[in-house]
Amino acid sequence: MWAKNLSLLFIVPMLFFVGCKKDEPDNTKALTGAVLAEVLYNPYERITPPENDTISIPNTNTSYQNNRPYSPKCFGNAGNTKFYFFRKTVSANNKKLLINFMGGGACWSNDNCFGKNTTTFFNFLNDVPDLFVKVAFQGILDAGNSSNPLKDYDVLFIPYCTGDLHIGSSDVATYDDPYVASDPPVYSHRGHDNVLSVLKYIQSNYTQVTDVVVAGQSAGGYGAVLNYPHIRQVFSDGTKFTSLTKMSLVADASNGAVINGFFTSIVRDKWGSAQNMPDWAVGSSYLNGSSPSIQDYISKITVKYPDDVIGQYTAAFDSTQRWFFNVMGIIAGPTSYSDSSSYFGPGDARDVPDLPKDVSTPSNCNWAINANNAMLNTTGSNYYYYRAPGDIHTITTSDTMYGLVSNGVNFNTWLKSIVSNVGSPAIVDCSAGSGSHPCTDKNFGSNSLNDALGRATSQDSFDNNKDLYETCFGP
Repeated sequence: MWAKNLSLLFIVPMLFFVGCKKDEPDNTKALTGAVLAEVLYNPYERITPPENDTISIPNTNTSYQNNRPYSPKCFGNAGNTKFYFFRKTVSANNKKLLINFMGGGACWSNDNCFGKNTTTFFNFLNDVPDLFVKVAFQGILDAGNSSNPLKDYDVLFIPYCTGDLHIGSSDVATYDDPYVASDPPVYSHRGHDNVLSVLKYIQSNYTQVTDVVVAGQSAGGYGAVLNYPHIRQVFSDGTKFTSLTKMSLVADASNGAVINGFFTSIVRDKWGSAQNMPDWAVGSSYLNGSSPSIQDYISKITVKYPDDVIGQYTAAFDSTQRWFFNVMGIIAGPTSYSDSSSYFGPGDARDVPDLPKDVSTPSNCNWAINANNAMLNTTGSNYYYYRAPGDIHTITTSDTMYGLVSNGVNFNTWLKSIVSNVGSPAIVDCSAGSGSHPCTDKNFGSNSLNDALGRATSQDSFDNNKDLYETCFGP
């Protein structure tokens, strides 16, 4: 449905003409052509990598150093088989590069990889027009906004089509799509392989860069974090990249509040990601360890790359992250699967229970508390987080990033301090802001509950005339 709605943006531009007189030249056709050209112009070039290739990355695992093989591809369902990525060139031999990971959910089970109502990842890359990159994503990808701190950067945009947070290298033969007569031999979680194809391209086409920003939103934020050590080692090759001076990471709405066992049973076993863990940064057999987590992973990155600036963003009650936390619990629990819109509940998590507050059980409060604690406890002198009010999911590919304020700090001002040498990076937390409800009174999605209370809430909290902060962090 999203793809169909998106296509309308390409074919129904709104044109307004006023004050035409019969004795003046009729410029309607020329103006129409100019507007259509602007609407339809696509600055992004599609790049399709070889189906099988190898890459060498210095000072990494032995497998990466010695021509690591990879096979880029999408999941394998209809309309989602061929992987490609996009390049936007701002200027010849540009010395600034943004590598952006697209978001789009995740899947690891028949319960959420398939279905007409319960599929939880972006699974139709080949069915959407290439122009979706330009039209659907703004914010840091908007070169036309003079306030964008990354407007002058070339962009390598990595689409998402594998359901594995961009870190998998596995083919699964046991999935069963109930809506096709026969399944392909395997479905593929090959997100990391796709990333390696982009890195191979970088090794030949961006040796001149001085400034590199790695960013991602939602599942793409996880992809940016989990693949950052690999990207960093590519650029640490002094024989190829002789001018690099600054690298930074921006993880948007990817806070890692997950159910127990997620990193072993799903990331390791279902997505085949153990072979992709960067031993040189996080230690050997990382996914077999006692406490793999996004908090720990980022902390290890800050130790390995102490000169790089790491920024992490979330809304305090991000509705999509709360919803996914609940989805994990439903799939792991005893509930009988039903391909219905009510199986996982509304995507804004309004119907997810707020309680208990016991850390591990999926609930609205446990996600909010876990996400907050994870940022508080991530270490590193160059690590900074921005905890915004509200429940809106992601910020960096939306032009709302220019007006968002938390504890008196504009998000774009904070972003500039992370990705460039403008201002001093800082930790920003809505809970330190002024007013009676600084973590809920703005930046919330419009639904009957939020609109009625005027703050970010849920059904449980609303029934008690409370917002989510009062329920989850109050006495």
